[in-house]
Order: sequence, then structure tokens, then C-alpha cells
Amino acid sequence: MKKLTAALLALLLLVSLAACGSKDTIPTPSISVSPSPSPSASATAEPAPSKAPAAVPDAPAPAEPSPSQEAPAPAGKTLETTYWTLVYDPDVWTFEEDDVTDSDTRSAVIMEIPDPEDPDDYLVNAEIRVSIGDPYSFRSNLISYGFDQYEYKVNNAYETTDVGGVGCLRQEGNYWGSPCVRYFNRVEGAKATVFLEIIGDYEDARVTDLLKGLTFRLPDLGNTDGPWYWEGEPFSGGSLTASVDDFSLTGEWVAMDEPIRITDTFAHTLAVAGDQVYILTEGVLKQYKLEGSALKYVGDVPLDGDYGTVDSDGGGSIWLSDFMEPLVSMKDGAQTASYSDVNRYVAMSPAGTWGIMWFSGPECQKVEISGGTASLTDVTYAEVKTIMHLNADADTVYVCGSAADDSGHKVFMYDAGGALKGTLESPDGLGSVVYVAHTANGYLALDGNMRTVCLWANDGTFIGELDDGDLFGTSYPWFCDADRLADGSFLVVMTEERADKSARELVAFKLSGF
Repeated sequence: MKKLTAALLALLLLVSLAACGSKDTIPTPSISVSPSPSPSASATAEPAPSKAPAAVPDAPAPAEPSPSQEAPAPAGKTLETTYWTLVYDPDVWTFEEDDVTDSDTRSAVIMEIPDPEDPDDYLVNAEIRVSIGDPYSFRSNLISYGFDQYEYKVNNAYETTDVGGVGCLRQEGNYWGSPCVRYFNRVEGAKATVFLEIIGDYEDARVTDLLKGLTFRLPDLGNTDGPWYWEGEPFSGGSLTASVDDFSLTGEWVAMDEPIRITDTFAHTLAVAGDQVYILTEGVLKQYKLEGSALKYVGDVPLDGDYGTVDSDGGGSIWLSDFMEPLVSMKDGAQTASYSDVNRYVAMSPAGTWGIMWFSGPECQKVEISGGTASLTDVTYAEVKTIMHLNADADTVYVCGSAADDSGHKVFMYDAGGALKGTLESPDGLGSVVYVAHTANGYLALDGNMRTVCLWANDGTFIGELDDGDLFGTSYPWFCDADRLADGSFLVVMTEERADKSARELVAFKLSGF
């Protein structure tokens, strides 16, 4: 299995562009590598007095035997970090200094068994990581890797495997098409998350030998993690008004029957069809009826495919699209058409007869629907390097992305044929615009990365912006999507962490005043 390909790097670049501007600082490695004593010597050596015993989480079921219990670890070199010690065979495993991180909050290494036939490839890639901090990434991983949080915590439903003195959940999966196995768990008293990911031939005996040489050191600090989602307090909001220039905008919280708990920060879209609201969240299409300032749950709409984008037109239909999935139209919860040749993201115009099929690059296609068939015409947005979002109104296609001349993130406005009409820019720069609309007063855009609502006059002159906290009372959301309501206001959805950090939710607001 090759290391990250150019295509994967491009996709990772898109994700990094969409993420928030600040980054965690990775500490300079501070490690100790030394020859390992023989097994007999290590068996009689006194433990270092400064090393506290590992704190192991309560095992929900008897753990499988640790690899280290089956046979003594082989002699070799010792890699010692703040939170673990690893004895490994340097003739088998390789790593660079940059592959090691060690600080008070993180101890990690990425090691490889090189492919003898290809120096740029590997047979096995193994990551060992301890992170000190909040439990929320671990709890998200539970869901991502197929474990139920409630069953894990309350019913102790899952067996564990002892790895390095910590009882770990085991999950077999894949990493970009390569087989892998993951061992992970939360050591609450130490405020630590243990995570191992072994990509490639993880049943190789040399992997077993590596795990035999691992010992975690996680002292019990008496930490108690915060509440789980069933113990926490759901998000609750109100109505706020904030002004910019001559405009006063109001953000009004729209309550849902039940909170939508999410694990993905970004991939949530919505479509409004009359008084029906469709929210596509993590592969599930939820139908609601908008009643005043509340969304009343109608039901989940069955989907024949894995979709991540839903859009609306002016005729009461909604359109679902995604990479390698056919474009599907639905009305009143029932499918009305499917177009197999249209298999990328599609932004539909309000007319419902045409839209734009796009992915990440400037080469797109105009989709025209007529007589139950779809025709495609190439269109290239030459001024754009990477598309982050695209939506359309009656006569304008809004392409949000990085400029081909490297002048930053902008909103590029084109006519239906692909001719550039103008751009929308901010003096302080835009981060990642996720929705654009034209009103009688000008243009409105949601910048997910900057958490701002941006306004421009009809001639493209920048008016100003409003922060999420001033307009919605949120703390650090990600704006996901919006759609226009019948009264001219907008329904906006965003992800927000609860105040008690027990979960992240998808929350909705009605935005009016522009």
C-alpha cells in the first residue's frame, strides 16, 4: 500500500482549508532511545521510582491476553516517552525524529516496516499515541468505529484486549483501502486516551513482537470526565439582534423536537420545500414541518444510496447528490426521478430545470433536465483553483473557493453559461463560505471558518460582517448550510458544542433583516 497519493493529499488539503484557522502547536520531541537490556536483566531490574504504575480503565469484560503475556519482549532498542516505553527491533522498524512527539499532553510515534522492493512504500505502518485532555475525540471514535457509547459506558458491553497494560477496544477496518486494526480506550483517571493504529499486514509476527515491547505509564490523577450525551444539557437559544451599517439582523433559535447529536462537524445540509424542511445529516434525511419558530419532526426519508448533499428548487422538489451517486429528485418524501450520468455534487437553480455538477476543481458541468433526461455541458470556472462550495439562484452561480491567482478565498459569481459577473471579497479575507444569497439589499454569505455573516451591497461593495455570538448566541459553531424561507428570511443550520461538552449538536436558526 503506497503512502499518501497526490489525490489523497489534495483531499486532505480541502479538509484543512475547511477547518478553523488556528492550529495546535506540536511540541518539539524530547525522547530517549537506548539499547534495551536483555530480558533476564530487565526482569530483575528495580523499577524507576519516578514512574507511576499504569492506570487501567474498568474492564467491561475480561480482557483477552496481552501479547506481552504470551512471551517476553525481544531485546532491542528502547524508545521512552512521557507516557509509554517501547522496546523494538531496529532491524525491523524504522522511524525519523519528526515521527516522534513527546510532551505533557501527547506522546506518539509512527513507525514502519519498509517494503524491501520499494523504498517509498511500507509493509506495515504503526502509530502509537497517548493524548492527555478531554474525552470527546475518544467518544467520537467510539461511534466512528462501530461502538455504541451507551452500551460501552453503562452496559459494559464490549470485551477488551490488553495492550501495554491497558485494556483496549479492538476494531478491524481499513485506511484508504488498506487493512488496519485499531486498539483504543479511555483511561479516565489519567485523563488519557490511548490509541494504536496498525495499517497493512497487522497479523505479521513482527507486529505482535512490537506490541509485546510496549508498556504504558498512565498514573491515576483522580480525573473524572465530563457528562456523556444522555447526562448533558441540550443546546437552548433565544433571539438576538445585531447591527452592521444601516442593517439590523435577527437570529432566532428554531427548536427541534429532539436534538440532533452529531459526530461530523461539517457535512450537514438542508433544503426548504414550502413548509417542509429536509435536513441531511450524516447520511440520514430527516423531514420536518416548520411551525413558527419550531421544527416538528415528520420522519426519516428512506434513501437508496449514500448521500451528503440536499438542495431545493422553486417547485417543491428536493435534489440529492454526492460523489459516485446518481442525482435524485424527490417530492413529498417520494422519489420522482434518478439520473445515473449525473454523479457528483449538484447545485440546482430555483427553476428546477438546470444546475451545476461540481467536485473540487474548476472543471464543472451544467446539468439541464428535460423530459426525464439530463444533458451535460462542460463549463470551466477559470478564475478558481479549488471549489469549497457552490450554489445557484435564478441567474447566478456562486462559486466559493480559492482563487487561481492565489489571491485568497472569494465568492466568484458567474452566469449560467460560465461567464464571470464579479466577485465578493472581504477586506479581512474570507475563510470558507458555505452559502450565498442575493436579496433586494445585496448579497449575504455565511463564512463557516470565520463564523461570520457577511454582507455586500448590490454593486459588490463590502458592507460588513456579524459574529456568530452577537447574532446567534453561539460560542464556536461551524456554519453548515442555509436555505431561503417563503417570507424571505433564511433557515441556517450549524454545529455547536453543548456548554457542558457532553455532545455536539446540529442547531437551527432563522436569520432575517437583510
